[in-house]
Amino acid sequence: MEQPKVSVIVPVYNTEKYLKKCLDSLINQTLSNVEIIAVNDGSTDGSPAILEQYAKSYPQIVKVFHKKNGGQASARNLAFEKCTGEYIGFLDSDDFVKKDMYEKMYNLAKKNNLDYVACGYTDMYMQNGKMNILKPYVASAVCKKPKEMFFDALVSPFLHLYKAEIIANSGVKFPEGVIYEDTSFYINLIPYIHSVACIEEPLAYRLRREHSTTTTITAERVAQIFEVIKYIEKWYQEKKWNDLYREEKEYFCTRILLGSSMERISKVKKVGEQKKLVQDTFEFIKEYYPLYKENKYFDKGIKNKILISLNSRNVDFYLLILKLKNKLRKNYE
Repeated sequence: MEQPKVSVIVPVYNTEKYLKKCLDSLINQTLSNVEIIAVNDGSTDGSPAILEQYAKSYPQIVKVFHKKNGGQASARNLAFEKCTGEYIGFLDSDDFVKKDMYEKMYNLAKKNNLDYVACGYTDMYMQNGKMNILKPYVASAVCKKPKEMFFDALVSPFLHLYKAEIIANSGVKFPEGVIYEDTSFYINLIPYIHSVACIEEPLAYRLRREHSTTTTITAERVAQIFEVIKYIEKWYQEKKWNDLYREEKEYFCTRILLGSSMERISKVKKVGEQKKLVQDTFEFIKEYYPLYKENKYFDKGIKNKILISLNSRNVDFYLLILKLKNKLRKNYE
């Protein structure tokens, strides 16, 4: 039997409302010989029945596995053991992709013997059964060299296609039991990647919805960024990658702490919890990245200048701006 060109990992948890659209977008890919590895992570709705229906209808394409609920990371890690494709892609079960996504990504990867290919996506939300566009094109960073993956990165794996042997040989997994697992997986794989490219086109659709993993904000969940960065630091130290990537890693991690993590902190409702998270962030940076303001990668760009200017005296104003920015965004179901 011919080896699949691409294995697409789909972790599934209680997404019966969106699952068929997700699976249909993969079943109807213009690329032949795509394998779908769907892992039911202990769903309590109709998702398992839908998965079994597709496995029965498309036995050569859809492989379904069931496990106790353990989170998205554990579902993806299990799927790695089941993939047989030459390349590996990812898709959340409430998202979907254009029918030619994997043909374009795989053909580019094969033509140039690439380890990694990225693309952009369309940001959307559903209202009264109608799809509404938030942003028609969210661009992934255009990388020509692996080190460029540290900058302006979109770490969500649904935009990435990896050569399967890179993942297998590196031993990189998604850290389980935390959010930000995408961040760790993405950055820990970079040292093993030798050739990269980006398709400057939105090939996937991301659905924003309330009560999803990405929109549920609690102080406890936001604080998990510290454990994830510790995990990254431990990986780079143990694998002896620090000498090659110290500045890039420092830039990447401090940008997250002062950027996307601060944005999440601004959404925490209890003022006391919010202040504690801010204090913990500055203390964490002081411990792990005491000289980050001297990092050459912070020299350019207004946003970088704002980030390195943040301190305990002006951070409240920064959080207020972030909060106002979020209020101006459209609501979604």
